[in-house]
Amino acid sequence: MCDITHAAKESRSCPLQQRFSKKQQAIADREQELLHIAQQLVEAEGYANLTMDKLTAASPYSKGTIYNHFSSKEDVITALCNASLRHEISLFKKALRFDGNTREIALALHQAYLLAAKLQPVLFSCVLTAKSPWVREKSSPARLTMQQELEKEVTQMIDVLLQQAIDANELQPKAGATVDLMAFANWAISFGSIALLSSASETYSIERLQGTHPFLFNLNCVLDGMNWLPLSSDWDYSQSWLRVEKEIFSPEQQQLSAAVPEVLK
Repeated sequence: MCDITHAAKESRSCPLQQRFSKKQQAIADREQELLHIAQQLVEAEGYANLTMDKLTAASPYSKGTIYNHFSSKEDVITALCNASLRHEISLFKKALRFDGNTREIALALHQAYLLAAKLQPVLFSCVLTAKSPWVREKSSPARLTMQQELEKEVTQMIDVLLQQAIDANELQPKAGATVDLMAFANWAISFGSIALLSSASETYSIERLQGTHPFLFNLNCVLDGMNWLPLSSDWDYSQSWLRVEKEIFSPEQQQLSAAVPEVLK
């Protein structure tokens, strides 16, 4: 389970947020506590079964106090999605510090996304759940705006890396392969691979993959297709992957539960 409280502490590191009064800080801390409880409820019963009554029963606060923080259960779901996005952003920022060529840094970003899914498997699907009409219609405008800003921050990190790779002549895209399309292709292969490897692990086509590294194989297929140099035929990206694990994400690797599906390891 991701540490929402830790993510919140990271987000409060900016000077403006450090000027919170004691009362404002208490309110912010209480909201993080409620989100932590909501996350536990979702992990136990799923999004569809989350209710404000259950959140009230599981918390030490009154329903009125909870409604001061969240306008509805859908607003809670959007808040959980935002917390998940902040967690991803913190991992992405670490990935961008990797000392390697631009394609290796791209692999580090994919590894960060994979780690986010491993560390918070239930919230991984929140990015889609929070986009459903039944959630958006009942979420507060402020929280929806924050969600959009967080999504933009993630997208901009990817776009900047792609442009850096193009400028360095390491990424030589074919005609029509714009930055936005290449960014989407990377998200699609990463999200799709994680979703299938984690939720469809008992299907024969995935069971027979054990002992290989299907996630990295899929990434290399896409990145080779984008003509992102060096190609996998000229570079051992399995070693790059191990370097990222050791040099950047060693603490996160230690946090992983033994219950993580074998195909995602």
